[in-house]
Amino acid sequence: MPAFPVLFPNSAFPINVTTIAMMIFTGLVVLIMLRLAVRKLDMRSPKGVQNLMEWAVDFAANMARDTMPGEKAVQFVLPLAFTMLIFLFVANWLGVIATISLKLHHPVPALGLTAHALAQAHGEVPLFDSPTANMSMTLGMAVMVWIIAHARGLRHPKQWLKHFISPSPLAIIEEITNPLTHGMRLFGNIFAGEALIGIILTIPLLGGWIPIGMPLLLVWLLYSGFVSTIQAYVFTILLSLYIGNKSFDEMSHH
Repeated sequence: MPAFPVLFPNSAFPINVTTIAMMIFTGLVVLIMLRLAVRKLDMRSPKGVQNLMEWAVDFAANMARDTMPGEKAVQFVLPLAFTMLIFLFVANWLGVIATISLKLHHPVPALGLTAHALAQAHGEVPLFDSPTANMSMTLGMAVMVWIIAHARGLRHPKQWLKHFISPSPLAIIEEITNPLTHGMRLFGNIFAGEALIGIILTIPLLGGWIPIGMPLLLVWLLYSGFVSTIQAYVFTILLSLYIGNKSFDEMSHH
């Protein structure tokens, strides 16, 4: 298990420095992509990044229309769904593209890098990986979706309360399990992919120079890239579905 640098390591809420840095880095990459997309707009024959972003907007819009009860709800969720789709696509791919770790032999207690933690991690301190490989980050996003969904539902208190008893009181349990599974599914897939990449990289060289693990690594990188893309889609479509289920203002008209 790697030893991550954290702020306030001895408090109830330690902050993973690497995850925060990678979230900011992901956001900057997304902003650059969007800036490149609108730098030279071509309404007749879009090319390059503009074409990619327009496809992503259309994809997010179709996904929202498949899960939301009406066009008003689609317009509400579309900016969030599009942003989440692009953000997670980039975030999930970061650990597939590169993983950078620092070998540290001297403890830094102020960052939670104690001698014991470094010994367990064999001195490995990650500096670059997917932020979605951190469960706190993915659960935080899932809770954010949960709050937005219920805030939208509370615009119609009677229907919101009725939602918990109809068709079954088990809906209360679902409201607890949904954000847990929403966030943990994303974390589990990304973390497992990166963990196995790390294991494959430790396969010894045959004869000291033949990388026998290279074919397996290439296959797993391709598979991890596919999973990273699918998980961005899965998280986003569940986001639209959960918010759509609380859009009571338009449900009454269908």
